[in-house]
Amino acid sequence: MRKIKRKVKKSSQPKGLTPGMRVKGGIRFDPAVNGFVAIVHIWDNVHCLGTPEEWRSPEVFSTEEAAMQHYKTYIRPSLEQMMAEMADGQPKGKFIYRKLEE
Repeated sequence: MRKIKRKVKKSSQPKGLTPGMRVKGGIRFDPAVNGFVAIVHIWDNVHCLGTPEEWRSPEVFSTEEAAMQHYKTYIRPSLEQMMAEMADGQPKGKFIYRKLEE
């Protein structure tokens, strides 16, 4: 039997998305573009105090389901990778990652 190796495409970080002490992502309806967009809120503290920096995906979706699928497929893996890299770079700190929805 012959083994087939498959290359797993590494998810690239979405343009403009930066790491933070605390990040939360999801989707939101934006009346300015009359559609749903993926968003990420980024705080510079672990307690989510203050106004977060908001990153928005440039893609606009007509349905909530399509926007959530885009978030789960492209944005969330990038966030997970970013947070894992931050945790590896800070061995003395505490790292907590929670997935809030399935």
